[in-house]
Amino acid sequence: MATQADAQELAALRALSARIGSNPHLTQAAGGNTSLKAGDTLWIKASGTWLKDALSDDIMVPVAMVPLIEAVERRDPAADKPQAFAIGALNPRGLRPSIETTVHALMPQRVVLHVHCVDTISLAVQADCEIKAARRLEGVEWAYVPYRRPGLPLAQGIAERLRPGVDVLILGNHGLVVAAETVTDAERLLHRVRSLLARTARTAANAD
Repeated sequence: MATQADAQELAALRALSARIGSNPHLTQAAGGNTSLKAGDTLWIKASGTWLKDALSDDIMVPVAMVPLIEAVERRDPAADKPQAFAIGALNPRGLRPSIETTVHALMPQRVVLHVHCVDTISLAVQADCEIKAARRLEGVEWAYVPYRRPGLPLAQGIAERLRPGVDVLILGNHGLVVAAETVTDAERLLHRVRSLLARTARTAANAD
């Protein structure tokens, strides 16, 4: 059962999700997802919902985390269908968890933010992304995960690269994941990493 502290953090996550979703440098359309672990329950943005609507709509869906992680560890194809792990009693609208639910479940930190950050993707699409990012992220505990299809393949790729202390992931040709124990710390880390990866915008040529 969620505690009062869990409820407060979930409210804070919804507010942060709305801010992230309203920033086109971090989120495009319905992309990206956020989550909070409350005991053995993972609250994550539902598939097809928009982060920017987090304060005006019910976009978070509860997932039973332990059996989902066990399915990933077994390489069970069921892990590719996170809706099978949604907790029906807490999900009256029948919302479907994001295909990237496994990404959030695997990160040990309580709060996880996954964004399609433009500054990150401008590096993540390059063949030498890992080398360039290493120069910018000195002092940050991060890992690079080469591109894999979202779902079980991506979860397996993350599991292979995770090591104790890592709280930032750059997903090749995909985006950025940051994690922390509180919503406040996750937001702070997101802005820190984004600033470290920021690139000077080039002036666009005049249209002909």
